Amino acid sequence: MILDRAHFDMMTGGDRALQLEVLGLFRGQVEAWSAAFAMGQGWRDAVHTMKGSARGIGLHALAEACEIAERAPDAEAAAALERVREALEEALRALEQFAAEAA
Repeated sequence: MILDRAHFDMMTGGDRALQLEVLGLFRGQVEAWSAAFAMGQGWRDAVHTMKGSARGIGLHALAEACEIAERAPDAEAAAALERVREALEEALRALEQFAAEAA
C-alpha cells in the first residue's frame, strides 16, 4: 500500500475537499524538491522536508526512502536519492488514483 488511506483520513478528518487541497499542495512542493535533487545542493534538506510531508499524508514508503537518503553517507547518496525518486513516482501515481476516486 503506497498511500495509507486510513492515516490520511485521520489527519484530514475524512474531509475530501481538504484531502484534495493537501494533495495539491504536496504536488506543488514536488517541483521544488525535484529542483533541489537536480541541482545537487540542498537535497538533504529537501529530502528531510519531503519526509515530513509524506508522513503527514500517509506515504510511509516514501518517508522511509527519504529517511534512508537523509542519513546516507556521501558515497551512497546518489543511489539513495534514486530510491527516493522511485518512491516519489509511486507516491504520485497513488495520489492521482486517490484524487480520481475522490472526485
